[in-house]
Formats: sequence, structure tokens, C-alpha cells
Amino acid sequence: MKNKIKSMLSISLSFAIVFGGIGQTVVAKGINDANQGKQKISSEENVKQWLSEYEFYEDTRDGLIYEKVAINELKRFVTVIKDSNAKLDSNARDILIGELDKTGDFKQLDMNELEMFEQLINQYEQAVQEEYLKEVVLKSDLLLKIKHRLTIYLWGYASNNDFNKPTEVLLADILFNFYLSDKIVNKNAIGILKDISDQSDQNGNKIKAHLDNAVKMSEKGNEFLKKDLGIPASKSYQNAYKQVLFGLEKAGYTFNTEFFESTSDTDGDTITDGIEFQEGMNPFKTDTDGDGLKDNIEYEIKSSISPTKYDTDHNGISDADEDSDGDGLNNKDEQVYQTALMKKDSDQDSLTDGFEIQQFDSLPNKDDTDSDGLSDGDEFALKTNPNTADSDNDEITDSQELHKQSISQSLNQPDQSEITSVEVSFSATDNINKTTRITANKGNIKTANLYGLIGFPVGIKTQSEFDKAGLKFTYDEAQLGDTSEHDLGIIWYNEDEEMFESLNAVLDTSKNTISVETTQLSEFMIVDKKKWLELWSKETDSSKKLGVKSDGSGGEEIDSDGDGLYDTYETEGMKTPYGIIYTNPDMKDSDEDGLTDGQEMGPFRTFTFEIFGITIHFEGFFPTSLPDQKDSDGDGIFDNEDSKPLYANLSNLVIFQSDRPEGYDENGNVANDMTTNDYTGDEMTDISWMFHFQLLESYFPGILFDEFETMSTSLFSTGEMEDVVLDMIDHFEDGTGTSYSNQTLTKKASEHETTKDYVEFVKNALVDELKKNGGNLAALQFDKSTKETNEFYQYIQDNASYPTFSTWDDRIGGLTITVNDTWGNTISVKDFSVENNHFKGVMHVRLYDHFGLDQPDVEKVYVNLAGFRAWFVLQHHEDYDGEYKPFVTLMEMDIPFEGELSN
Repeated sequence: MKNKIKSMLSISLSFAIVFGGIGQTVVAKGINDANQGKQKISSEENVKQWLSEYEFYEDTRDGLIYEKVAINELKRFVTVIKDSNAKLDSNARDILIGELDKTGDFKQLDMNELEMFEQLINQYEQAVQEEYLKEVVLKSDLLLKIKHRLTIYLWGYASNNDFNKPTEVLLADILFNFYLSDKIVNKNAIGILKDISDQSDQNGNKIKAHLDNAVKMSEKGNEFLKKDLGIPASKSYQNAYKQVLFGLEKAGYTFNTEFFESTSDTDGDTITDGIEFQEGMNPFKTDTDGDGLKDNIEYEIKSSISPTKYDTDHNGISDADEDSDGDGLNNKDEQVYQTALMKKDSDQDSLTDGFEIQQFDSLPNKDDTDSDGLSDGDEFALKTNPNTADSDNDEITDSQELHKQSISQSLNQPDQSEITSVEVSFSATDNINKTTRITANKGNIKTANLYGLIGFPVGIKTQSEFDKAGLKFTYDEAQLGDTSEHDLGIIWYNEDEEMFESLNAVLDTSKNTISVETTQLSEFMIVDKKKWLELWSKETDSSKKLGVKSDGSGGEEIDSDGDGLYDTYETEGMKTPYGIIYTNPDMKDSDEDGLTDGQEMGPFRTFTFEIFGITIHFEGFFPTSLPDQKDSDGDGIFDNEDSKPLYANLSNLVIFQSDRPEGYDENGNVANDMTTNDYTGDEMTDISWMFHFQLLESYFPGILFDEFETMSTSLFSTGEMEDVVLDMIDHFEDGTGTSYSNQTLTKKASEHETTKDYVEFVKNALVDELKKNGGNLAALQFDKSTKETNEFYQYIQDNASYPTFSTWDDRIGGLTITVNDTWGNTISVKDFSVENNHFKGVMHVRLYDHFGLDQPDVEKVYVNLAGFRAWFVLQHHEDYDGEYKPFVTLMEMDIPFEGELSN
């Protein structure tokens, strides 16, 4: 079906070029009857005018990409010639005869000119496949020779025929791709020869002579182009390339596969000579661009700074003087200290590289400068000397010394703001900032719904060893409501005994704090002691009426609905830690959740205990779930299906969201590459004159889609990824704008090294954090309002590199055209559980990008490709009224994780 559509588009394209565009109905003609005896009307001047407007931007080493565009356009032009009976002019024919006669190809003149033209196109296509090496240079000058002949044909047709504007621009575009690819391969080859010549001892003068000739001939070709002399320009580029090949031969080199696969490393910069030649670096110099940074350092992060450009971003600051990672050290200093140019904290010791050098006097590439067992970050936190193992000279190394420390955590929540912060203090040998976590526990209904609770329950976990810890809670008196600050108390939940216990707290009303000392860290709650004691000591009406004995028997033992609860319990109320609960005595399952009221309330309990210094005799229930609520913990799972109905299920809990959400920028505005219907034709030609061609074609959107598809499949994808990009273009054409996913694309993206690195980094960070906070996943829930103080979020944001697909293999393999740099990602956790000190779950990674273009995408290099211009016009041209919509591309994967909680 796709081939059939392509065929139809090709027919439409030919029709449009021949009969469309600006309303001309005749494409090519000789001298018509009305102009007998007058000078023929020619397209030559128009083609020259079109070419003069093109941008010969050469900031790429890839010449092959433009050859492939030219091949596709030549085939279109052949259709025009066949349909219009266009003829080659006599001057061009004479030049061709001279060319062919000199090279022994005179026998081809037996063919007619169109057959010769088509055969030459076939030779050109074959030479493109066979002559290019690593897409940057040619094995010989054969391809340039063929292009020179094709150039003669094209200018011959232009000078002898009256084409319509779309055809004239098509001609100009073919010639433009010829000249630009000629310029690029010559620039690449001359650069390689110059590097070889500069270090050559033998035959140095001869090599230099060929180099000088190549430069002069290449510059001559550029001058010919400026004078609209296209045929001699193409010949000059061919001659320049010959001189390069002669120079290489004198130096003992040949352009072949082995040339670029050389494993030698002449300059000792860890990059092979073959790769350096291929990438435009000088294999005989450790710093090609002379910016003070070695090639291998820049090459490692070449997507950010280039080893061949002194000032990659053209901001007037050399790459060496830039601070690429914003850590306070410029790149040149990072090189001196052997740190990473794109990581703020190279040794992962919690201190930025700049801070270590400029303020702390520690090594930024070694996490423990003095090797005493404490990282430099720990030494900073503990105020010890990072350069001395025994900072206070007491013959106890810093890592064995007890250090008195404290950490605090803000607890001010929008929905419960009574308790504003908590501080934990104790002495330990390690840095408790790294080992101790304070979290608000919202998901455990056994504590979060406790009657008389003030604020949230607070979970405190540590991996450090300690004897005694001090806890200090700060409260906001104005938020206490009807609770008097003098009635505040602290309790903790003893999970082993399934019971609440009080602690001897100290209240300081002048500072609004309540403090306690404890030998164990667990889950702590601030409660209103008055309300708490009133509930727990209260005798319910049901107890009075039943005359309940210690075993719960006695009284009016009537159970109308057979749910296991006496009617009096249900009507008069049942005492629980969460307050008095009432149910319907005539309904076995009051909340209709599939469990009887008796099952949910559990057995009647009676016991005596002491709390806050008062002895309480408790008669009531400790429910396993709440009989007056279908979903006791509010996690979306009914109690009868919930294995832990009093613990909120944390399925699909978002733990990380990058700054840029799907479809929007970091400021909440629609992303520029997701907009439509927002450019006039004039605004597009202001970007580049080259948009004229696509605007002429815009009357036939099928032509633009054909250019878009041809470019995507012939230049930017192979194998099954060709089907993926075509499917994505179809989705773009459908105009629904809905999110898109594809199994093949997801598999390709998930197997990419940058994706695996990112996923592994986040998984390890997640496991490590859960170990530290006692498996409290809820504490990691992403909250946009608090992300700046969320250490887990900031750790990922500062140290993890998002997946990006921009290598050469990505570009020709399909990931660059479909995704390129991921726009952002969301990470959530599902199926999380903690049992017997072991936790496990599934980390769901949702990568996303936008299948759309913004203006920077079609500036400079990519503006030279008709397919990108076509894509931009389809998406943004106001004449289409937003008919073709960009969309969010999703790549989702599940990553299992597990770990052991600290004791």
C-alpha cells in the first residue's frame, strides 16, 4: 500500500512541476509561432537567480546526504524532460562531446541525449554508493567527473528551455546539492592533506605544492559560483580533488576503508588516527582547534563542544574558558584536575568540583582525598579536614570518631501545616545527612488517621549506629485549632506489639517546640493528649447497654444481620484508635465492599495499659479495615481486594518528572516544536530563501509529504526503522495530534547505551534511597512545589544525563529522525511491596519526545534539506490551518528493582 501511495505521489509531483506552481501550462518549449525570429525565452537566468539565493552553509562533514537528495531530484527532473520534450542546447552538446571524446566515451554518442542523461544519472547513483568513505571523502575523482557532466546537461537544459518556476527551482536545487557536496568533500579532503603535509618530512615540498594547488582550485570553484559559472566551478572542484589525491600519494596515503580504520594513535590522545581523520581532527596534534582542550576530552562530549572549533557556540568565549557543567570550574581547569566537563560533581562526593578546588581544598576527582574512610562531602558536613586522616590529632581517625550532628526536615504541608519541622540529633561516626531520612508518612492509615493526631506521622530511619537520639518538633500554634499547645504529646507505634506508646516529652512554649530523647527511631506522632485520653478511656454506650464482660460477652446479644457484631455495637458505636465507628445493624456489609462488618472490625479487645502516665482500660476494636468505607486507605482498591487495606497502595507513584512535561516547555507554554498554523510564507522565507520551493509546492501537500518521506527513508533510517518513521509521518498527516508509541521504536530506544545508563543510574539511586528511609516509597512522591528541596529529585537532576540519540549510527539508523534528544521523562513506581526487610517493585520509565520542528531545526544545516523544509511547511504554514499536527512520542519500559532495608 505504501509503495502504491508513493507511486501516486510521484505522479502528482510530476503533474505539479509540469502544470502547477504559478499557473503556467507550458513547461518547455522552443521558439513559438509568436516569437519567430526573436531571442528564445530561457530559464537560465532564473536558475542563476535561484542559486544566488541559496545558502552554501558548510558546517558539516557529511557530503553524502546532499548527493542522495540530488539523486531523488534528478529522477523527478527526468520525468519533466520526458513529459515536456525539453531539449539540450547546442553549446552544452558540444561541451559534452568534447568531454566524452577526451575520456574515450565517444561511443555513448550513439544514444540520444535523454538516454545518455539517464545513463549518467544511473552512473551517478552507483558512484555515490561506491565512492564515498565514511560519508566525508571520495576514493577517487570519478563521482566529481560524473557530476561535472550532469552539470553540463542541467545548464544545457536550463539555457535552451522555458520552464515554469517549480521546475526552475528544482533545477537550482539539484545544482545546489551538487555544488554543496563538492565543496564539502573538497574541504574535508584538503583538511586531511594539510594535516599530513604539516607533519611530513619526506616529499614535504611536493605534498605542499599539491595542497596549495588544491586550495587554489577549490577557491577558484567558489569564485566561479559567485559569477554564475556553474560548469567551470564543478570542473574546478574536480581538479582540486585530483590534487588532493596526488598529494596523498606523495605522502604514502590512499583514501580507502583502511585509511579510516587505522588503529594507530600518532599523537597519543587515545583517539585512533582513523577516527581523527574521519571526524576532522588532526591525528598529529593533541589539540586540533588550539583552544587549550585536548581532542579526546572534547570528543567525549562532542555534542556540547567540538574538538575542531575554538568557540563551538560562537559566543566569544573559547571552549576552554567555558564552564560547560556550571560547577564553578572552567573547562581548562577541569582538564588540569582530570574532572568531568559535563558533571558538576565528578567524584560523586556531594561537593561540586569548583567548591572542592576553590573553597575546600580537596581533590575533585577523588571522593576521599585523605583516604580516611570519610568522603570529602562527609568531611565538609562533619567539619573535619579532608587532607588529614586525624583532624584533631587524638590518634583516632576521623572515620572512627564520634561526631555530634543534627539534621532537620521541613514538614510544612499545604493540607496539614500544624507541625512545621523536625530535627534529629545524635552522635555517630558517619555523616547522618547521608544515612538518615525524615519523612511524612501519609499512606499508613493505622497512624495517619489516628484520632487526635496533629499533622502527619513522621517516619525517622537511619543506617548509622547511635546510643541515644534527640527529636525536636516545631509547631505552628496558630494552626492548632481547638488544641492547646499544653496538651501536645508524642507517641510512637510499636509494630511488634501493634500498640501505641507514649514518650516523656519536653514542651517549650517560648520556642513552640516539643522534644524527646529516644534509643530507637521509628514512626512518631504528635497528638492532642486530651482528645487521645478522652477517646481511649471513654466508655461507649454500647458497652453500658451490653454490660460487656472482659471477654466481650454478656448483655443483649442480638446480631440481626449475622455479621458477627451485636446490633448495640453497630448502633451505639464501636471504639477504635480512629474514633467511634457506626455501622448498619440490618446490613451484613454496611459499606458494600465485599467484607462483612465483623470481618473488618476484627475481634473485640479489652486490655489495660499506661500512656502519658495514666492507666487506661481499653474496650474496643482494632479494625483490619474500616466497615464504613469501601476503600479504607483511599488507594482505589476495595478492601476485599486489597491485601493491605490500611496501607495505601503506592502503584504508579510518580517519583521523578523532568522540568519539561509532555508537549510543554519548562514555563508551562506549548513547546515551540508542537505549534502549528503560526508562520506566513514571508516569515518562512525570512528564515531562508530556500523555502520558496516548498511554498510553491504547498498547493500539493502530497508533494511535500513525498519529500518528507523520501528524505526520512533514504537518508535517516534503515531496515525496520524505515517502517517506523513512515508510520510516524502517517500519524502526523492524520492530524489527530494524539500521543504515539511503537514497539520497534521503544525497543531500539531502550537498547541504546544512553538509555541504559540513565535507567541504571535512576534505579540505583531509587534503591539506595529506599534503603536509607526504611522502604518509605511515599516519601519519594514527586511534588513540583517542593522539588527544589527534594534531595532525591535534585540528585537525579544534577547527575543523570537524559537519553539522547545523536550518534552517526543513530542518524542513519532512524533514532535521530524519530526522536533525537528526548524532551523529558517521567518515572513512577508500581507493584511495590516490603516484606521481611526486603523490598521490591517495578520502576516504570516513560521517555518522551516531540515529533515536530521548531525554527532552529531548519536553520543552518537542515535548511539545506528539502525534506526538512517540507516538514516545517506542513506543520507551520498558516494556509494549512493546523491540519497536520505534531505529537508526543512515547517510549515506555518497566525495570524491576529490589533491595534490603537497613537494620
